[in-house]
Amino acid sequence: DFPQYQYSKLQLQRYHVQELKKKVDEIFEQVVAFRRELHMYPERSEQEENTSTMIQAELNRLGIPYQSNIAGYGVCATIYGKDRSRGVGVRADMDALPLTEMTDVPFKSKHPGLMHGCGHDIHTAVLLGTARILNELKEDLSGSVRLLFQPSEETIGGAKQMIDAGCLENPLISSVIGLHVDTAVDAGSIQFIPGAMNAASCEFYVTVTGKSCHGAHPSDGIDSLLPACAMVGALQSIITRKIDPAEAALITVGQFHSGTKNNIISGETKFSGIIRTLNMEHRSFIKEQIEGICLSTAKAYGAACRVEFHDSYPSLENDEQLLAWVKPVCEEALGSDHVHLCTKPSLGADDFAYFCHGTRGLYYNIGARRPGEQAAYPIHSDRFNPDEECIRVGILTEVLAVLKILEEENS
Repeated sequence: DFPQYQYSKLQLQRYHVQELKKKVDEIFEQVVAFRRELHMYPERSEQEENTSTMIQAELNRLGIPYQSNIAGYGVCATIYGKDRSRGVGVRADMDALPLTEMTDVPFKSKHPGLMHGCGHDIHTAVLLGTARILNELKEDLSGSVRLLFQPSEETIGGAKQMIDAGCLENPLISSVIGLHVDTAVDAGSIQFIPGAMNAASCEFYVTVTGKSCHGAHPSDGIDSLLPACAMVGALQSIITRKIDPAEAALITVGQFHSGTKNNIISGETKFSGIIRTLNMEHRSFIKEQIEGICLSTAKAYGAACRVEFHDSYPSLENDEQLLAWVKPVCEEALGSDHVHLCTKPSLGADDFAYFCHGTRGLYYNIGARRPGEQAAYPIHSDRFNPDEECIRVGILTEVLAVLKILEEENS
C-alpha cells in the first residue's frame, strides 16, 4: 500500500537486529550483576533453593507467570504471545559443581567446596535477560515462549523430570533451544554442531564373586581379582573390534576395588565405569557385549558375576530444520565470521538431550574465551573464568532464535 516504504527482507532484518542489540546493551550490566550474585552463592544439584528464589523474584518483577518447585527447585515460566496454545521453549540449567574456586575474581564463590565451574550461572542470567526482552515484545509474538529454569543437570538429569512434569505442554512446546558457554571459542562468537552433538551415556557396575582363602593356599579358594582384571582388559576389545572405527564410542573403567589384606586371596572384586556413544543403538550393543564378556570370563575362572547398568542421558541430537532457520539470523547479527560450524561432537553428556528426544531441540555453544587468551581454563576446572561478554551474545542469539522459530512455525 505504501511503495515508498518498501524494504527488502534483509534491510528489515538488519533494522530489527540493531534494535535488539540496543535492548541487549541496555540490560547488559544488570544481567552481569545478576550473574555475579548467582556465582557468589552456588548451590549443589538438587539443592538449588536460593537460586530458584532469586529467579522467581526476577520473574515477579517482570510480571511473567510461572510455576515453581518443579523437578525439585525448577521453575517453569511462560510469556504468552498471540497463540497461547503453542510455543517455543528456552532452557537454562542452574546447578553448580563440588569444586573449591581458585580464581581471584571479586565475586568468587562464598560457599566453600562449591563453584559455578560449568557456567550455569551464565546460562541462567542469559535466560533471564532473554525473558526480559521477549516479555517487552510479547504483544507481537506469534506464539508463546516457555522459560525452563532447570535443576540437577550435573546429577540426576532434571530435564527429564521437567518434561515428565508437563513442562512441554499447555502450551504445546514444538521446539526447545539452549546454549552452553565454551572457553575453546572466542567471546563474541558462537558454535553450532549439526546432528549428534553430545553422547549418550550409561554407567555399569560389575561384581565378581569368588572364595577368599589364605594367600599361601590359593587352591583352597577362587580368586575374584584375576577374572576381574581379565574383564577390564577385554572390555576395550569391544571398541577396537566390534565398533566401526569411524564411529565414536568409549568404555571407561573409573573404579576398581578388590581384597581386604595383602596375604588374603580376594573373595570379591568390584569395578565400575561408563559407556559413551553418539549412536543410541551402539549403547545397547555395548551393554550386551559387556555383560557377555563379564559373565563368560567369570565362568571360565570358576567365579560368579553380576553386571548392572544404569542408563544416563540419551544422545543430544540437534534438529536439522532448527539449525537451518537459526544459523542464518545469527550470521546476520554477529557476522558470518563469528558463527562457526563444527563437525566434531563431544562425548560428554548433557541432559538437554531429553528435550531433543521429547520434542526437537537446538543446542549451541557461546564463546567465552577472552581475546588473545591462548589457553583458557575449560569447564569443570576450579579456575574456570569465562569472559562475561558471552552474556551479550547469548541473550541476542536466544532472542533471535525464538523470534525466527516462531515466525517459521506460524507462517
